[in-house]
Amino acid sequence: MADINVMIAFDAATIVERNPNASRNPDQPTYVDTSLIYMTTRHDHIIGTSGAELNLRAEPGDTIKWRETTLSLGSDYKALLYRYVSSDPGHTLIRTPEIELIETRYPIPQEGTEGKPDLFTYQTYQDHYWRTTVKKVGKVVYHFYFQILDRGRHPKGYFQWDPFITIEDS
Repeated sequence: MADINVMIAFDAATIVERNPNASRNPDQPTYVDTSLIYMTTRHDHIIGTSGAELNLRAEPGDTIKWRETTLSLGSDYKALLYRYVSSDPGHTLIRTPEIELIETRYPIPQEGTEGKPDLFTYQTYQDHYWRTTVKKVGKVVYHFYFQILDRGRHPKGYFQWDPFITIEDS
């Protein structure tokens, strides 16, 4: 059994720019141009190439964790996954993904200590990811709904796209 970490990076500035009339209804999100989303994981879990349509290789018993970020690392816009919808309505292939909240520490360099890697402090903060367990072999097409927030405060719109997972025997 493996932990498969998937990073989802959104080009949030371009998504907002290209979608000035994006949905303001979280139940009816706007479809996003998939060239503005990039998903990746370890090479041995990828079938084909990385991208918005990441075809992920997983085996029964594996855990998949999705984390989101923006290309600006949240300095201008933040992206937040808020709903998972699947082509596997009975959730026979993967368990329904859930949000896992964690407290973590992030190292921050001290100002004026450039070139001194051992001089830093830690910032404690709350983080999260979406987690599921693979149950059996098959293919799951799913949608993640996400919102983009202006500097983390004001929703700029609600969006979605449809990646997939291929579950294979080893």
